[in-house]
Amino acid sequence: MKVASPVIRVMQASSFRFALWISAIFIGAVLIAGTISFIVLTDELRQRLNDDARQSATNLATTYDAVGLDGLQSQIATGLKANYDHTNLFLFVDQNGASRFGNFVLAEPFEGGRELAAEVDFTLGAGSEDIGGESFAVYGIKIDAGWVFAGRDTNWIVDTQEILFQAVAWALGAAVTLAIGVAFILARRNEKRIARISATLDAVASGDFSARSDDRDIWHDDIGRIARSQNDMLDRLSLSIESLRQVSNDIAHDLRTPLTRLRSRLEPLLMQDTLPADIEAEIAAAVDDTDKIVKTFNAVLRIAQIEGGQAKLGHDPIDLSEVVSDVFELLAPVAEDAGHVINGHFSPAPVLIRGDREMLGQAIQNLIANAIYHLPEPGRIDVLVYLSEGDAVLSVSDNGPGIPGDEQKNVLKRFYRLERSRHSDGNGLGLSLVAAIVRLHGGELKLENNNPGLRASVMFRNFE
Repeated sequence: MKVASPVIRVMQASSFRFALWISAIFIGAVLIAGTISFIVLTDELRQRLNDDARQSATNLATTYDAVGLDGLQSQIATGLKANYDHTNLFLFVDQNGASRFGNFVLAEPFEGGRELAAEVDFTLGAGSEDIGGESFAVYGIKIDAGWVFAGRDTNWIVDTQEILFQAVAWALGAAVTLAIGVAFILARRNEKRIARISATLDAVASGDFSARSDDRDIWHDDIGRIARSQNDMLDRLSLSIESLRQVSNDIAHDLRTPLTRLRSRLEPLLMQDTLPADIEAEIAAAVDDTDKIVKTFNAVLRIAQIEGGQAKLGHDPIDLSEVVSDVFELLAPVAEDAGHVINGHFSPAPVLIRGDREMLGQAIQNLIANAIYHLPEPGRIDVLVYLSEGDAVLSVSDNGPGIPGDEQKNVLKRFYRLERSRHSDGNGLGLSLVAAIVRLHGGELKLENNNPGLRASVMFRNFE
């Protein structure tokens, strides 16, 4: 099973996605604010440019009124000398519509403000450099001698727009980079906290009920509240399990000893030669029933120990093929005596897992014995051990009647027996014990149809 890298896990974290959503909303808000600012600033700059052109035209008209046409021409000439960058326009047009003096030529005079394009709405005077395509805000005023015009180049509005756009783009880029960086850091921190909480739950699932989330995860936020709730829940769970464990110990003390004494009292009676045959048979049946009760009792306690966290696993590697092979050799004669054909196929390479050899042997024995005793004669049983994508797999299959699909989960419950098995020997604990041992080892037990028959597969996570 492939495990996602830490970076991918962080990017998949809800906190990272939430931060990205916030970043996206922030970007949208900045873009909307930037667009509105761009429009408002452009309108303001155009208004100021138009006002500037109108003021210049008004000054020309005032000069004409004060000193006449000669004074007007002198003022325009002075303005043209200072117009080294060709950003200003000045013009006087007489009453006949002829452009008399200035640095551009109009096709037709007008009053008020307009935006004109060079070489489209007007032409430049002789000696002016080519500024085709540029636009100017031009304002015209009617005077007694004709019209006066003043204009201002709009390029500086475009330059200002570009500066504003670049500033917004750089600021937005920096903000987005910072937001994603902070989101990644926060998501990685939260991912580590969630991983520690998950590890605590895994430890509890493996039987370590003392595991708790540490102080690094119990902050005053949503994850901290979950960690605190988890610790409170585990505290209550530990108390409940301890109470159950104490009850189990009390049962073991109060019932196992009387049952053992009962058997000890009944067994010597069977050795008396003077007992009538019917009484001897009844005592033998009582001894047998006592053994079954003790066996059932021991199985229940064993499951309780495993599920209650009392059973501890070792850390040494175990070859699953070797353990299964030993159990197979022990039970093969039993299967043959029952009239079955049993085959074993074990991986030649070591199939290593970590766990308890004795408990694994008991689980494997239960699986194979379950197939032997519930398979009508003659039957076929196949036991396989192999590696699948790095995981250790044990499979026990038969060609018997199998278990209906809707009953396969039920047979893993304690004391549950199929209707056809209620009158046969057994206590309904065999598969329950197998499931408990497999879970303790971090494995998974699956019951599947073998068509015909049943296949019980156990998968253990392998290790490097």
